[in-house]
Amino acid sequence: MSSKRKLDSARANGKKSHGPVTEQGRKHSSMNALKYGLCAQTVVLPNESEDEYAVLLDSYIQDLQPSSSVEMDLITDMVNAKWRQRRLYNVETDLYRQEMDKHKEAIEKSHISYNENVEHAFAFRSMSQSGSLAMLSRFESQLERAYSRALHNLLRLRAVRESNRDKVNKDSENRTQSQERTPIANLTPQTQYVCTPPAPPSVELTEPVSPTPWSAADALVGPPALDRKRP
Repeated sequence: MSSKRKLDSARANGKKSHGPVTEQGRKHSSMNALKYGLCAQTVVLPNESEDEYAVLLDSYIQDLQPSSSVEMDLITDMVNAKWRQRRLYNVETDLYRQEMDKHKEAIEKSHISYNENVEHAFAFRSMSQSGSLAMLSRFESQLERAYSRALHNLLRLRAVRESNRDKVNKDSENRTQSQERTPIANLTPQTQYVCTPPAPPSVELTEPVSPTPWSAADALVGPPALDRKRP
């Protein structure tokens, strides 16, 4: 009955929701398909808790705040590596427990009194001889490298994006400052050229020579010669 009331209450509250309002809320909501999709089905074993995996993934998302599907993939790789690391820790614990139980009778026969270190030593020697410890150590190193590589790529991606954003902002600021240093009112107007036709050649006018009056004697002698000088 209690579960049914909780289910009905969740459905009623869901009908009242209108989805995320802020931009950050929309980004977080857009990652839900990746968060509860393929990754959770392939990493979580049938006898493991999907809710615990979702809590782990949510904690990484809240801390790292992915802003794109690429960042979400890298964060998911980190969570998957961490989830499998924890599984290996549990496997190692169970192997130690099994070996200690296996050698408990031999330990009691060979030791009058002993502590937990003796049990650990017997289990460690048996696991080392079987090669199980070496295999666990190899898998743990691989998962550690996978986790570190995903984190490094995430930080590098964000650094490149931030560098590009700063470059764009700087270029925009430089263009704005250049426009402020060159106001439109101080621009030199374009020079207008007027085609003036050439002036006509000047003609030098000479003063006309007045005719020399003739006397009665000149009339008897005739007109004066051209080269004759006047008295």
